[in-house]
Amino acid sequence: DRYIQIARCFRDEDLRADRQPEFTQIDMELSFVDVDDVIDVNERYLKKLFREVLDVEVQLPIQRMTWQEAMDRFGCDRPDTRFGMELVDITDIVKDSGFKVFSSVAQSGGIVKAINAKGAGDWSRGDIEKLADVAAANGAKGMAWIAYTSKDTDLKGKSPIIKFFSDEEMATLRERMDVEPGDLVMFAAGPRLASDEILGGMRSHMADALNIEREGHDFLWVV
Repeated sequence: DRYIQIARCFRDEDLRADRQPEFTQIDMELSFVDVDDVIDVNERYLKKLFREVLDVEVQLPIQRMTWQEAMDRFGCDRPDTRFGMELVDITDIVKDSGFKVFSSVAQSGGIVKAINAKGAGDWSRGDIEKLADVAAANGAKGMAWIAYTSKDTDLKGKSPIIKFFSDEEMATLRERMDVEPGDLVMFAAGPRLASDEILGGMRSHMADALNIEREGHDFLWVV
């Protein structure tokens, strides 16, 4: 009722940076099982493999996360959970604001989200505005941002969009985003999936740009 083969495979698809065209596949066939059985077999196999090949101990059971939670928190269905910078929903804060780009999306059933790139608030305006190209590559039509320099101890912020928000809205936003001097808050507005994917791409880009440490292994099932 159980069968396994190890096969050398060649992927007959377009190449991608995160996709191996040639790989070794562990192909398992199991009868009369459910999802938990399949996961259990794979977890025990991964534990054995990582111990014998890399001398790394994998702690079981491996964390599970729904696809929806992965998209909501990380904007990606294969998230790197070794660092933070999670997506935060701020739709309720901006739905009645004077910034029509946000308020119109919020009032029409869309969503407004943000990420806080700690340490990027001191970037020059030119460097920050270049991030619009990164956002565009991930599907955005533009990118709104608020920068808080390390000298901005009063957290007044710098951005073309600040003038559209009340003091109360700005204070609530700072609290929700855990803003400190030196932070750069970036926004995406639109349909839920599109906003998640835009900020998911920005999250990965900023982790590289800020040289955020991502060592070791953090195993995760997205179910």
